[in-house]
Amino acid sequence: MLKLIQNEWMKLWRKKATWIMLIMLIVIVIGMAGLNKWISSKYGSAEDSTGGVVTIENADGKDAPKLSWQEQEKAVIAENEKMLKEDSLSKDEKEDLIEQKSISEYRLKNDIAPENNMSTESFVLGSSGMLSLVTMFVVVIAAGIVAIEFSEGTIKMLLTRPVKRWKILTSKFATVLLFGIVMAAVTWITSTIIGFILFDTSGEGYLKWNGSEVVEQSIWLRSLYLYLISSVNIFVTATFAFMIGSVFRSNALAIGISMFLWFMGSTIVVFLSKYEIVKYLFFTYTDLTQFVNGYVIVEGTTMTLALAVLSVYVIIFMAISYIVFTKRDVTA
Repeated sequence: MLKLIQNEWMKLWRKKATWIMLIMLIVIVIGMAGLNKWISSKYGSAEDSTGGVVTIENADGKDAPKLSWQEQEKAVIAENEKMLKEDSLSKDEKEDLIEQKSISEYRLKNDIAPENNMSTESFVLGSSGMLSLVTMFVVVIAAGIVAIEFSEGTIKMLLTRPVKRWKILTSKFATVLLFGIVMAAVTWITSTIIGFILFDTSGEGYLKWNGSEVVEQSIWLRSLYLYLISSVNIFVTATFAFMIGSVFRSNALAIGISMFLWFMGSTIVVFLSKYEIVKYLFFTYTDLTQFVNGYVIVEGTTMTLALAVLSVYVIIFMAISYIVFTKRDVTA
């Protein structure tokens, strides 16, 4: 099996397209860092809503003195307490206001200034969003790794080898997963290196409201956790593309359908949000960070339910792939 995976891995990296995707990923990460650096130097630091730098412009067009971060936090607390008295707030809105208020109180109590968005740590923390690009690249590989064998006519030669078909398919799927892991790792490593080069380190922790108290976490561990749960989207979407490519033997069809569902999934979820069935659609859970950030798309869903639903879909996708591939007649 390891030999088969090694062969598939070598075949993958012999293609120019694979290297182009890798180089594009690195260039885009560096470009995003450069853009953030330019915005920071030109317009000042962009802060989050609980501790942003407030610039007030006087009538003469000149900037008034900026409020200290302590004054800003006190203003946030006062505003949130006022809003919490409103009866029209939903449960999620109340929880969000309580979280903001609690974090502001924690900052004041422990003399922790708001995190600078342009620090090394916060850039790496936000770089998990670039895994969307990794998802696109992995889908391209997953869709074509089997389909191209059919279109190029190499599938007959591949299947004449004294190796069971399920092992061949497993080696190809393992290669897709390995490619996704490598691309995600490259994103994190590149973000970290360029983050240290362009930005200052803050040395601050990440403040999180766990429902009863504010806890301080390592931003580095937080970033790795975000990468981990974001990689679930890569895994599930790649599995779907792998199935389409294996069943229909069409690289373009697999990429097209996968990208369509990936881009339109959130729209479909919103359209079906009133129906119970939306809780059991796999694209409802392609973004698991919703459960970490507290902005759940469909009320009543949880991380546990999401992982359970996604697991069922992955099993179905893989079962279809193996059944079709092992039973298909390729002599014609």
